[in-house]
Amino acid sequence: MRKSFGKRLAAMVVSVLMLVTVLGGCADSASGGNSVVTSDGKVQISFWHSMSGNNQEVLDQIVEGFNASQDQYVVVAENQGSYDESTGKFFNMANGAGSAHIIQIGEQNLQSMIDSGMIASISDLIEKYDFDDSDLLEQVVNFYTVNDTLYVMPFNCSSPVVYYNKGVFDAAGYTEFPSTFEGISEAAAAIAAQNDSITPVGMYAYGYALDQMVTNMGGYIINNENGRASRATEVSYQDQITQIYDWIKSLQDAGYLLNYGTDGTNTISGFTQQQIGMFIASSASARNVIDSSEFEVGIAPLPVPEGVEAQGVYAGGGALCAAAGMDEQTEAGVMAFFEYVTSPEVQAEWASGTGYFPICHGAYETETMQNTYAELPQLEVAAQQLLNSQVNSITAGPLLSQLPQLRTDLQSALEAVFNGSDVASAVEQAVSSTNSAITSANEGVAN
Repeated sequence: MRKSFGKRLAAMVVSVLMLVTVLGGCADSASGGNSVVTSDGKVQISFWHSMSGNNQEVLDQIVEGFNASQDQYVVVAENQGSYDESTGKFFNMANGAGSAHIIQIGEQNLQSMIDSGMIASISDLIEKYDFDDSDLLEQVVNFYTVNDTLYVMPFNCSSPVVYYNKGVFDAAGYTEFPSTFEGISEAAAAIAAQNDSITPVGMYAYGYALDQMVTNMGGYIINNENGRASRATEVSYQDQITQIYDWIKSLQDAGYLLNYGTDGTNTISGFTQQQIGMFIASSASARNVIDSSEFEVGIAPLPVPEGVEAQGVYAGGGALCAAAGMDEQTEAGVMAFFEYVTSPEVQAEWASGTGYFPICHGAYETETMQNTYAELPQLEVAAQQLLNSQVNSITAGPLLSQLPQLRTDLQSALEAVFNGSDVASAVEQAVSSTNSAITSANEGVAN
């Protein structure tokens, strides 16, 4: 189906370009009005993204590959800062001239993009262009689908994982990484007794990891089934987050934990310089962490308390939105790009170069991906955490416009615990702050 889709797109754009030539040009609008055609007759597509460093280099190679693969379209990729910065700019430009045709969002931006009315339904575009979506992972589609509508095209998928210094844990007698809070605490004690030059655990307040740990423990992050049954009105993570903070506090009180505040960069640096034995961060950093370490890096799934069955994680990371109101030839070009970047080989190239997971089944069967997993089995461990996740309303993940605020409040609460606050009052403050923000946001939508 993908081949016939590509041929139909090519025929469509040739006809449209002939019409544009006859009419003598087009408007300069990005997502509304007519398309932008370059001097060599290609439809120009503006793509805003939030990748940087090595991940941006790999993304640029993929965009170059698409541009070289056909002669109807040219995608112009631009970094627009963080996900939240990029979406803020997108909202401000209101799909006007100079705005993006494609914008990469973080999973925390999904509800806001839907509320804005500024993006097209991917389900509608899939039907319109006979796009074959059968290969997309069920876990990824589960997160980005709301009321049976897929609103964005999955692209860069990740989840938090545990990074650990395998040599340090092996020396302490742990050839298998512990899967529970209690097991990690016991391992930390063994490491501290065996090696006084390294702090067993490093930790920074990372809201995304905290809410994913709630998910893995089987808890809803927000009410109304994570905002999927109806719009969320308050948080519901209290039981799980209290257990998480109690565990972290016990590690710190025992002298087994080095607190990095909210600085993920310094946490990674502390790990690669062997100041700490383990930490939790996004799998998107996997390739960078492995390449930067002069020792064997292990990766493990998120832990749970003893007696709790791990549910898995929701499909975090990012995805691609198509702007609403595009003319048909630009829209066709966007779908051609989506077809390319979700194809098995391109997804394998993306995952191998970064640490993100492929979002289609076929990528895992490619020689590229299999060779990468043979060389770096840690990346496969990270992917398996998602692939083995339950598919239900818990692992669908939170649908909330104020998700960035929720995560910031969780971070502030953990920092308070780091600095000596009792867990109950820290959690109460986070709950109050987020619930207030949710109420205000919902009133704004209602009005």
